[in-house]
Amino acid sequence: MRAELRLSDLKTRERSTSRLMNVKIPAHVSEAIQKVADDLGASKTEVVVALLNEGLTVSASTLEGLRSARIAVGAGKRLCRVRGCRHPFVAKGYCAAHYQAARRRKSGLSN
Repeated sequence: MRAELRLSDLKTRERSTSRLMNVKIPAHVSEAIQKVADDLGASKTEVVVALLNEGLTVSASTLEGLRSARIAVGAGKRLCRVRGCRHPFVAKGYCAAHYQAARRRKSGLSN
């Protein structure tokens, strides 16, 4: 499979080396993939690779947008790594409140 394979490329595809990745998916997703494969005259593997590549492209641009937004909000300061928290980083990637909460969980002091 080519790393740049897209759904639109499946009609004119080339074979290349690949690696096996065993993944469990819901039955309805497998059926939908099979339908797309049948419609395009491609294998399920090729459809999955194409869908993953397209999804990875979208994810990369989305993550880049999030990084840019986080940098703008933090004005160059590092922020807490807890999703949604915009407090400045204090220790081990956490703001003061989340760092203390993590310490309490680790020591068993919190319920």
